[in-house]
Amino acid sequence: MPDDTAPEHPGILRIDPAHAVMQPLELDPADFQSPLPVQHYVPFFEDERIGLAVGIWDTTTMQEAFGPYPGDEFITVLDGSFAMVDAAGDRLAEGRAGDSVTFRNAIPTSWKQEGYLRKIYLTLVPPGAETPVLASAQGGVTVLSGKGLAGDGSEVTLFSNDAGTMTVTFRRHAEAVQPAMRTVAPELCRILTGGMVLTDAAGQAHVLGPGDHVFLPAGLTIGRATRAGTTAYHVHVTA
Repeated sequence: MPDDTAPEHPGILRIDPAHAVMQPLELDPADFQSPLPVQHYVPFFEDERIGLAVGIWDTTTMQEAFGPYPGDEFITVLDGSFAMVDAAGDRLAEGRAGDSVTFRNAIPTSWKQEGYLRKIYLTLVPPGAETPVLASAQGGVTVLSGKGLAGDGSEVTLFSNDAGTMTVTFRRHAEAVQPAMRTVAPELCRILTGGMVLTDAAGQAHVLGPGDHVFLPAGLTIGRATRAGTTAYHVHVTA
């Protein structure tokens, strides 16, 4: 039987910050150590069945309350910078504009920043899942920028969540044209170098270059063509 809770397939989704229409977020003061910031977001895709969300989010200066990080996440910082700090206020990791970063579910930490920040995000927070108690956040935040670029391998796994339902890989693509195939799992891709052309079932071509992000829901039929020297981060969700 059809699953009435499944999101409709919107097709190939290019995450375009320049044309994103942001919506204000209602905030709870209990979620912050700092005065209440101003935040907005725009959701590009959401699947409540598995707790998957993809979009753009921004915020003014703030520091979140210390506690377990809410889910596994991949981000690319578009503007600004931030630090993740532990209970003592010591910095665990820092990210700035241009960086892609992964966060492991439930690490005990707090997001802290000065000034405006905007990011592309993919979060995975399965509904009803218990939050594990972790003693340390060490190794739970990884700044990916530059990782994999110097390697000779065609694919390197940079992040895998504890549940085994989300991975981030660096991939070095050869020049190739792939016939149309059906996507079996949701995928977010960030092009680092080179370029890629995705062609949907209607024959429309989506041309991607360095810095572009694209989200592919499961169940799409698409063709792919990659230029020689193309490298990319690929986020796959198998929940």
